[in-house]
Amino acid sequence: MMRVSLFVVFIGPKIYQPVYIDQLTKEVLTMPETNQTLDARGLNCPLPILRTRKALNTLAAGQTLQVIATDAGAVKDISAFCDQTGNELLSTRQSGEEHIFVIRKA
Repeated sequence: MMRVSLFVVFIGPKIYQPVYIDQLTKEVLTMPETNQTLDARGLNCPLPILRTRKALNTLAAGQTLQVIATDAGAVKDISAFCDQTGNELLSTRQSGEEHIFVIRKA
């Protein structure tokens, strides 16, 4: 059993805030604030990277993007993408089948 679960709180149409809960203590875990969240669940290569690039293009330098993907290849792809583009990969973690990345735009 995974100790941390991801829940989504819907704030409005297409706007949501991810909430992570420790299943043993039932406390809400603090996650890095992000300026935008990209839901790439269910998308296969190369779509997570293409959508990530498009989402980053809407952000100003220094802003952050959270990407949630289920494609296992996204782990290597997102890391390589950040290396090639100069964007900073702040965090990578896995929750069940989901891979969650936080990227700061260069």
